[in-house]
Amino acid sequence: MTSRALDIQVRDSVFDPAIPPLPRPKVYVRKSGNNTLYKVWLYLSGYDLPYVQSATYILHPTFSDPIRVVRRNLNNPDCQLIIWTWGTFEIKVKIEDKSGRYYEVVHRLNYDKELKQDFEYIYEEEVQRTMQRSQF
Repeated sequence: MTSRALDIQVRDSVFDPAIPPLPRPKVYVRKSGNNTLYKVWLYLSGYDLPYVQSATYILHPTFSDPIRVVRRNLNNPDCQLIIWTWGTFEIKVKIEDKSGRYYEVVHRLNYDKELKQDFEYIYEEEVQRTMQRSQF
């Protein structure tokens, strides 16, 4: 029996992949000291996505809890993980298929290329204030 690689790609974006493209998309940011952090969606795509059981994202070691396991389910069919980051780096993703086989993919974050288009910054503090006001 021969083993084949899965047709799965690791993607990253500052735009929520669940929202259809907008004329002026929104980029979520927050300040941390002198750095601007971007909300980045990591997710899987590809023909073999239905055969994926889980994805283990191995982030840069400076992240608290740099190893994150995401199980594929109806609420998260593309093994989406949201991180806040200020830089680009390489991540490893260990993908487990439904038969228990593992595949490793290395992906260099490239969300920074999306920051060259026209978009609207949404500062997290503003989102939190709006949510707090709506609770009253």
